[in-house]
Amino acid sequence: MYGLGMTTENIQYDRDSFTSLDQFQKATDKIPHSVESSLGIHPLVAFIYSSESKTNFPFIDTTRLVQRAIINIRTPNMIKRTRRMSNLQQLALGLEEFQSTQKENVFEKSLISRNDHRGDYETGMCAVATWLSCSDRIRNYPDELKIRLLQSIWFIWGRLERVAMTARMRSRNLCGKNQFVVSKNSLIHFDSMKSDISHLTNHTFEEMRFFFTPKELYYDELIWDIMEVQPDDVELTFIMSMICFHVAATHFGGETQEEMERLQDVLADDLHEHYTKNYKTKYSLRLKQLMRIKENFLKLRNIRLEKYSIGGLFNLFNMNFSNPEFFWVPPQKYV
Repeated sequence: MYGLGMTTENIQYDRDSFTSLDQFQKATDKIPHSVESSLGIHPLVAFIYSSESKTNFPFIDTTRLVQRAIINIRTPNMIKRTRRMSNLQQLALGLEEFQSTQKENVFEKSLISRNDHRGDYETGMCAVATWLSCSDRIRNYPDELKIRLLQSIWFIWGRLERVAMTARMRSRNLCGKNQFVVSKNSLIHFDSMKSDISHLTNHTFEEMRFFFTPKELYYDELIWDIMEVQPDDVELTFIMSMICFHVAATHFGGETQEEMERLQDVLADDLHEHYTKNYKTKYSLRLKQLMRIKENFLKLRNIRLEKYSIGGLFNLFNMNFSNPEFFWVPPQKYV
């Protein structure tokens, strides 16, 4: 998300876990209505305040967003004819299409608003559903596995995609070394950015600087790694896929982990084919550089998770999401 480092580590997967769309729809009947829905406005994410609540936090209703994303991944609207392409090439094409709307002339935001956070949720989750559906192998997965992938990687994929886009724009001198491209038409400056996080904590962004240091939130160190390696579209997709599917495997274990390991093997074979077709038969050093990016991301991510766990001990974060299995917030210490 724009001003947060929310992740999917320690997701509460056994809470409201849906294996089918029908099951999901039945579970939404008890969700309270927001002012917007009462007026006939139906955003994908709604912030609902209640006078009966014991806190000042809103209930964050993401049911419509999750429903939309699940529909997208179960029944993708249009699939291009890419049968002659490998699964890695198919995913690379999906990433390229998503990034094709990026504008080169972007404006600097001084404040990440609550509506920006909402838009980030919506863009990220729906984009990943579409991206996953680009792969023949993933498209043939059972719905339960598709939904598990969506739950566990949507935020990570979105952050990695923005990291990669920032690296590209910095390399082209379209973005400064202390700036981050948060959307297709805007960027932020690490030193001056502010963020409205009132829906997630009672503290201001400045008060929460320890948890939300901009260069940590947006993985600035990883941006420089990518700029140094300069991966092509297929290599970039390989890095992002390895990270995402590794995280999904670690979260769920069991059969999901086994299939994620098989999928990663398939993508590794596809990368080998990509190199041999492009006359890069000696690519061991190149592969080490790519895997170093993966390991660095996981290291930086673990640092963030440790900080969030500390915040959870002091009850600093709001956990009131309608679909907690799609979000991770630090465990709270109840007193």
